[in-house]
Amino acid sequence: MTEPRKRKTRILRWMLFAGVPVVVAGLALAFFVLRADPVDTGPTLFIIQRSKNANEVHYEVQVNADGALADEPVIAYWVLKAESGGREDLSFFERKMAYGFEVLPPDSSGDREMKLVAWEDRTIRLTKSKDSGKWRAATTIDGERAYLTRLYIETDESGLTPTVLHIDLFGETVDGGDPVRERVVKE
Repeated sequence: MTEPRKRKTRILRWMLFAGVPVVVAGLALAFFVLRADPVDTGPTLFIIQRSKNANEVHYEVQVNADGALADEPVIAYWVLKAESGGREDLSFFERKMAYGFEVLPPDSSGDREMKLVAWEDRTIRLTKSKDSGKWRAATTIDGERAYLTRLYIETDESGLTPTVLHIDLFGETVDGGDPVRERVVKE
């Protein structure tokens, strides 16, 4: 074997040997990032994560220049973490059956109620935080008033249609910002 060819072979072996730990470390990091609490990205009210893949649904608040809620106060879209990392609108079916929502007219304080299509019995209020002045999604989590940060949906995908096994709600208490979590087992 010629010297340049031997050198290329050594470089390729070294790249393969060094690349395996990098790939394993990257997969481990991706696993922990998926399960980690989301960082504050500004207008994001909360996100929905699923056991099916890393893609997330983000619910984002829309405000006017004066800080009041816009005519269309909330939008929802996919963040395709399992794919390109890009953003994609919800499909018609997803808006009507799974991840859609309705925002009711403001009450006397300017707060608005938001109902998720797939979970109408859980009330979510769009309210301005006294601490940060940001719009937040307030609800009850484990018996406490809290700002919802994310939902994690565990499903069984083995049947004809997915079956929800449980939903984990994550947030922080309105008074104090302490982390709070609740698991809801769907019947």
